Amino acid sequence: MHMTSSFGCFARRSRVAKYRGFTLIEILTVVMILGILAALVVPSLTGFTTEASSSAAKSQLAAVRGQIEMYRLRHGGVAPAASGTNGTETLWSAMTAVDGAHPPLLQRTPALPRDYSWSWDGRHLRVSYAGMDEILADEVATW
Repeated sequence: MHMTSSFGCFARRSRVAKYRGFTLIEILTVVMILGILAALVVPSLTGFTTEASSSAAKSQLAAVRGQIEMYRLRHGGVAPAASGTNGTETLWSAMTAVDGAHPPLLQRTPALPRDYSWSWDGRHLRVSYAGMDEILADEVATW
């Protein structure tokens, strides 16, 4: 309920009705607290994305290596020859093609996370890492 003065046309609201919103100081304080929290959380999340990318690449490598062994079993121990970029052109063609009565070993060419790439020499499938983390690059080389 609003209180008014007794002067009719000069009616005015009470002080209670004037202060309904937040002050500029209150809003700036909340924004500052949110900024500090974001500054604390974001750096810790980047470590998780690097770990997840590494895990995904390692998992993809293991899965494709298993399928290459299946290919070798179907073809008397012979694997696809190395050709094309990184030696993988013939490999992916052979792995995604229908082979007689057998379905394809891979539904599509496998994709690796950013900064990772495949290499195939006709015998061994490897993954390399070209990102900024030198320790991770050394670790990937041992997979």
